[in-house]
Amino acid sequence: MGFIMVYLVSYILSWLVGGVLCLLWPDRGFAMNCLQAHLACGVGFFGLFNFVGHCFFSERVAKSIGWVSNGFQKEIGVISLGIGVSGVYSGLVDGGRGCLPLVIVLVFFLVGAGVNHIREDLKEGNHKVGNVLIILPDFLIPLTLLALLFLVR
Repeated sequence: MGFIMVYLVSYILSWLVGGVLCLLWPDRGFAMNCLQAHLACGVGFFGLFNFVGHCFFSERVAKSIGWVSNGFQKEIGVISLGIGVSGVYSGLVDGGRGCLPLVIVLVFFLVGAGVNHIREDLKEGNHKVGNVLIILPDFLIPLTLLALLFLVR
């Protein structure tokens, strides 16, 4: 359950950083400041945390999800690192202006993972904490980014 809390703390921290950015640069607007914060902090942290978990703590992560560790976890870890680096770049360097392709990839990745976790719970009876509680960030992060993008555009 601890690693799920890390995602939620990161999510809340992204909103707080967005609020600070609003105080520093109010002319950019609430949605843009929060989008940048969610990209740099939220997506960046998500990618790094997933990378470390799936590549260096594969057995423990797989067990918490109710799966058996395998080579696919390393692939998940590496793509997560790419998403995280892209989030930091998009939020800090690009100012969130060119983030749509990244958000599209992240939405498909996380919503697909969320649907898979729901399927595992319902069809396979996998009620492990790592399989069930991760569903919240799997849908919350994409919905937040899509809403902020909508507000910015």
